[in-house]
Amino acid sequence: MDQTRRQLLAGLGTAAGAAVAGCTSFLSGVGGGANGQFMLSTLDVGGSDGSTIPHRPAGEPALLDFFATWCPPCRPQMAELRVIDDRFSNLHMISISWEESASAIKGFWQELDGTWPVAQDTDLKIAQAYGVVGRLPTKILLDRTGEEQWRHTGLSGAASIAEKVTQVVDG
Repeated sequence: MDQTRRQLLAGLGTAAGAAVAGCTSFLSGVGGGANGQFMLSTLDVGGSDGSTIPHRPAGEPALLDFFATWCPPCRPQMAELRVIDDRFSNLHMISISWEESASAIKGFWQELDGTWPVAQDTDLKIAQAYGVVGRLPTKILLDRTGEEQWRHTGLSGAASIAEKVTQVVDG
């Protein structure tokens, strides 16, 4: 084997190792922050009090709803999510928008009667970690350990969401 070929193979091996390490780092980083948590600033509107909360409290199942005020299917999705919020008191539910305008989000929330926490992710950290940028609305259901159990992009009916939530909450 000549010198050039050895250098090429060594370089490829190093690149492959770095890629694997990067993938592992990315996967273990979903959930971000200490102990796999993202801390989100909620808006003082509806079911939010303007405090900072974890995206998934430890030991609790969570439903993450990624939305935008300009997203047509996000409007009817709110009514379906309100049914879920009313039905499952043991589910942490949070809606997350990466929009800059807190006033636009608050107006949307008030108009559509949001009753659970709503937060901003203006730096896109959680949206990028979960791979939802440009995919709205997206719902992600996490079990008590934070493992993703279900994901759906697009409008989801309350019955189909409730079926998945029941499996996680009762499981």
